[in-house]
Amino acid sequence: MRPLSRWVEKRLMPEAVRLADRIVGDSESTAKDLEGEYPEARGRVKVVYPGVPALPVAQGPEALVSMGVVRPYFLFVGTLEPRKNLCRLLMAYARVDDAIRRRYQMVIAGGKGWGGVDIRRIIRDAGLEDQVVVTGYVDDAELATLYANARFLAMPSLYEGFGLPILEAMSHGVPVLTSNRSSLPEVAGDAGVFVDPFDEMSVAAGLLSLLGNERYRDKLAGRAASNARRFSWQKAARDMWAVFEEAVELRDALRRGVDS
Repeated sequence: MRPLSRWVEKRLMPEAVRLADRIVGDSESTAKDLEGEYPEARGRVKVVYPGVPALPVAQGPEALVSMGVVRPYFLFVGTLEPRKNLCRLLMAYARVDDAIRRRYQMVIAGGKGWGGVDIRRIIRDAGLEDQVVVTGYVDDAELATLYANARFLAMPSLYEGFGLPILEAMSHGVPVLTSNRSSLPEVAGDAGVFVDPFDEMSVAAGLLSLLGNERYRDKLAGRAASNARRFSWQKAARDMWAVFEEAVELRDALRRGVDS
């Protein structure tokens, strides 16, 4: 976290947790982390999963040529910051056999974040200038097209509270390579390849399993869309409404107790 963000949360979060009638986490992992940090929150934390973000209709791969995407590719989506583990992902990709890298590009889509991640230097140091495309920030139409035409999404983050890019990719029938920790296995379900995000060799093995085995990749792709359907904004709305009702009932009961 940025130092200012950490300071604000350290000052304000304990009081927010203390005062809340109910607390909503967007994953079981987040809820567990919250209860671990604030034991007094136990019994008040509910999980409400987000739904699939609505993106425009995707275009075909020809729409990506102007970005420099001219071969089959796998995709990274996210702000360029340390938590996203992009440096280790690139170094793992550099370990993949050169013949495979000549067949499959890596595409990085996302705006510049904090933490001094010099993506161009990392790519140059890894000798990947001819295999990696950096698009920078993309709009929703471009993002939908990148998802729809990707072989898979690579998201080996060190930590995520939920991981919306996984859900976005799977809604397009695209499998994912992701971390075996925090909320990511919870979201990816049976459409993911899970790696240790701190182990470059583990990430490289995961990449190879998807780049070098079409049958395996297609098997996971067949599960992706159905896995994404576990998450909907209609269900999120119903679950959130139930949380509000619980909080209101709790306040009413407390008020009745005081009045009596």
